[in-house]
Amino acid sequence: MTPSVPAPEGELEPGVARELAELAHALQNEGGRLGTLQTVCELAVTVIDADHASITVRHGDGFRTVAATSDLPRAIHQIQFDTGEGPHLDGLDEDPTFVTGDLAQEHHWPNFATRAVGHVGVNSLMSHRLFVGDNVIGTLNAFAHRRNAFSESAVAIFAVFAAHAAVALQAAEEQERADNLEIALRTSRRIGTAIGILMHGHRVDERTAFAMLRRRSQDTNRKLAAIADDVVRTGLL
Repeated sequence: MTPSVPAPEGELEPGVARELAELAHALQNEGGRLGTLQTVCELAVTVIDADHASITVRHGDGFRTVAATSDLPRAIHQIQFDTGEGPHLDGLDEDPTFVTGDLAQEHHWPNFATRAVGHVGVNSLMSHRLFVGDNVIGTLNAFAHRRNAFSESAVAIFAVFAAHAAVALQAAEEQERADNLEIALRTSRRIGTAIGILMHGHRVDERTAFAMLRRRSQDTNRKLAAIADDVVRTGLL
């Protein structure tokens, strides 16, 4: 079972709560999924005084790092992949939080721990599952070179921040999907209009008109939507 330290119960100090509320507001105002991912990592380092932070998501049978404050989290990712050991490979299915202050003493993953400490100098590691309802987005991870870097209060703060981050990430992903759908619909309408113009101008059927657009796209090495825009604007292929 993955070792973990539960977040302590009780309310956060008023100053900390206000700071987290301000950070949550900043995340909600961040534009785009990639920007939000990166901002979450950068704020996480500040929130709990970590040295590095990252976000990992499931990718097929494994996982991948989608944002990080430095190259170190990706090196940790690679060590887990190379050794077949580590907290992300085991997952955080039973406990939402994993934290250790002395990675060298974690006997669950001896090969991973030895290389993480010896090769990249990480002694403290914390991961918290990012989820909204039943939707698991990934994990937010913090790393520190010093031992026992994350106190119980830091674990509690990290859990609250991760909850805010998960909501912001889900909102960014939903907005990105909506934007992509709108772009796809607009593109489809432009291509349909261009096909109609070619059918009328060249007295051809729909299949032939589309083939004309596609051939022009291939010959000029331009996207089909750009060729359609030209046809809609000029009436000519």
